Amino acid sequence: MKSKAITLLVVISIFFGCNNNKRESKESRVRKHIASIEANLDSLSSAETLAVMCTTFGKEKTTELFNKLAPEVRNSDNGKIVEQYLLLNKDLKVGDKFVDFEMLDSNGQPRKLSEFEGKIILLEFWASWCGPCLKEMPHLKKTYDNYHKHGFEVFAVSLDVDKENWLKAIEEKRLNWTHVTELKSIANTAGFIYGVSSIPNNFLIDEEGIIRARGVRGDKLDKALKKMIKK
Repeated sequence: MKSKAITLLVVISIFFGCNNNKRESKESRVRKHIASIEANLDSLSSAETLAVMCTTFGKEKTTELFNKLAPEVRNSDNGKIVEQYLLLNKDLKVGDKFVDFEMLDSNGQPRKLSEFEGKIILLEFWASWCGPCLKEMPHLKKTYDNYHKHGFEVFAVSLDVDKENWLKAIEEKRLNWTHVTELKSIANTAGFIYGVSSIPNNFLIDEEGIIRARGVRGDKLDKALKKMIKK
């Protein structure tokens, strides 16, 4: 069987459920994807679906499904992506210490999340092709401008695959914080470590390096920052 690498089209259609009925629940879609994989354990398409959905399924269910796949499917390109997720994922929750990682920034320089330890950090996951992400950026920019002087930093991890589109979005939106990427779409090291199953997504980390909130946006982010800065 010929192996096929995960594509951006597959990411959009499965990861975000774009081809599903809007009224269909996330739980229903997840059940359908699991049933499809279990019914086609010798198909490369099952490895592709599992590679896209692994962070949604979680480590335990992904391990179970991966171990059921035929050996040649587990050894495919997408099977190796699933293996990477199982190796990297830390199942992080609010109250846990952040896990460090390193990636290249928009200038091609290696940057680590730990560079900003001792400050309040928003670990932001996004992509230039993600409409909801771009919609959030004007408010996030305003929040950054208001709180940066108080020690607030944004460390943005992009799930882009096209470098030009990524850099263009940063410039056009004037996003003046630290940006990093691997240009690997959802097969992103940080995304796997933190179990990011959809974007936009984020983790708010305090000065002690503890994750204090996840998925905070707009006014909720502003309120959380006010409390943290007062302390």
